[in-house]
Amino acid sequence: MTKDALRRLWPLMMLYAGRMGTALVGLLVLPLFNKLLGPEQFGVIAILLSLQTLLVILDLGLAISIGRDVASLSAEQLPLVRAMLFHAEKVLAVLYAGILLFTLVARLFFDMPLGFSGLLVTVLLFGAITHQNVCQVALLARQDYAWAGVGQLMAVLLRHLLTLACFHLFAATLDVFLYTQCAGAVLYAWLTRTRLLARIPPVDSTLPLPASHARKLSMALMVNGIAGACAMQLDKPIVGALAGAAQTTPYYLATVLSLTPLTFLAGPVVQFFQPKLMASLARSEGLVDPALVRRFLLCIIATAFVPGLVLWLAAEPLTALWLHGAPNHVVVSEYTRILVVGATFGALGYVPHVLLVARQQYTFMAVASLALTTLTLLGTAWAAFHGDVRRICYIYATYHTAAAVVLWWRAQNHDAVLRRALAPVAPVAFLACLSSIVLGLLVLRFT
Repeated sequence: MTKDALRRLWPLMMLYAGRMGTALVGLLVLPLFNKLLGPEQFGVIAILLSLQTLLVILDLGLAISIGRDVASLSAEQLPLVRAMLFHAEKVLAVLYAGILLFTLVARLFFDMPLGFSGLLVTVLLFGAITHQNVCQVALLARQDYAWAGVGQLMAVLLRHLLTLACFHLFAATLDVFLYTQCAGAVLYAWLTRTRLLARIPPVDSTLPLPASHARKLSMALMVNGIAGACAMQLDKPIVGALAGAAQTTPYYLATVLSLTPLTFLAGPVVQFFQPKLMASLARSEGLVDPALVRRFLLCIIATAFVPGLVLWLAAEPLTALWLHGAPNHVVVSEYTRILVVGATFGALGYVPHVLLVARQQYTFMAVASLALTTLTLLGTAWAAFHGDVRRICYIYATYHTAAAVVLWWRAQNHDAVLRRALAPVAPVAFLACLSSIVLGLLVLRFT
């Protein structure tokens, strides 16, 4: 590999390094927490980690709007990033103050495993991680890939290694976990904010937020974020409540495995190309570089479709290896083969999604997301009530597929610029879709 090629690939390698942090935590550190804390305390932590993921997504659209706006700013407009950040911090402060008040009131009526100080630290932990994510998105929008990638890796490892160290020095308790996690999150949130502000020219802190940005923090963004988060997070509680915990475990494991290509492989590709497409649109007065769109789609196919095909073909041996031969690995592999077809098909939706965000099509995206989420969760509840988890897998495969189709339809029909940008890659996308349909038919025929 030449130095020039290595230089071009280095930012993408840094983004993959950041995603590896999450993977390492899941594969190495969380089992240690389970062993040290025991099933009861670790059960509380598992719920808290799930809520943490959900709340980062439910940030009132701050990450989406800041990512889009910061990527589109010219060098002369960069001081406006400070006004955007200060506004976002005010919104987050109000949001998490409301969450704290709600939890304290709920504590009066429900039995909770956390006391007052535990709840306070937990809300501060969630707020710090959400704030860190907003700053991280802004850094990605300015294409500071090295800091965003390596920083994410170091932040995750620092928090969890600090927690393990305190477990051994003091005691393996829920309180020690919360305090050490909060300390690590607050420290890294401060470092990320410092890094972002260091890259932005100084400006008067009283500078009013641009009206265009204020409008984007609208109900449409909130609905879009809430609907997407509910679709991806509420299926497990529904299955657990209506079908039972025994049915939830293989479904949860299959979901994690089937989404691995999207989460750890295709995700960094989206982070890499999104700010470049935003900047291209801003520089060329609304035109899109077709070569950039083509490279984006080909990278999505390489990182989602190819691993997805391998996972579909070798679902059973890979699942047996991952679960160390656990008795339920056969059921997990069956569910995985269904879900991975929809997940890989859905990965095609990343391309029109980025273009529609650049066009600020938030209202359409919110309506589409709300409609798909409502139908999906209703179907999930119906199937779970009848104890048919396999049907839930088909429902979620359909959800991912329908979302991609709707986004492509909208991007193709929104305006001539997007239509011209997508025209060169449409044949490749069609072939990828056709392969997914064939795989889906094979699943229906042989499982």
